Amino acid sequence: MGILLALGTPALAIEEPVVWRDPDTGCAYLLGPQGGIAPRYLRDGSPDCPDAKVGSRVIDDTARGLAQGLDALKREVERLRQRFQDPNRQEERL
Repeated sequence: MGILLALGTPALAIEEPVVWRDPDTGCAYLLGPQGGIAPRYLRDGSPDCPDAKVGSRVIDDTARGLAQGLDALKREVERLRQRFQDPNRQEERL
């Protein structure tokens, strides 16, 4: 029993890392008791920074805008293709 207690004692002595926020950027870091530092991440894998979500929102909005522009371009090309394929029908409508 004493051997198991002796083997488990060093594991209990390990201290938990401390969360520190950089005052300039607002990002969170984990400071280890031996002086190590590591970035802190949220559950979704993004860094724990105030503007991390803003950057992804800008990218999402840009991608959505590009997709809408591409859809509009496809519709316009299809309309022009139909117009030039059947010029007689266009004259009948006028």
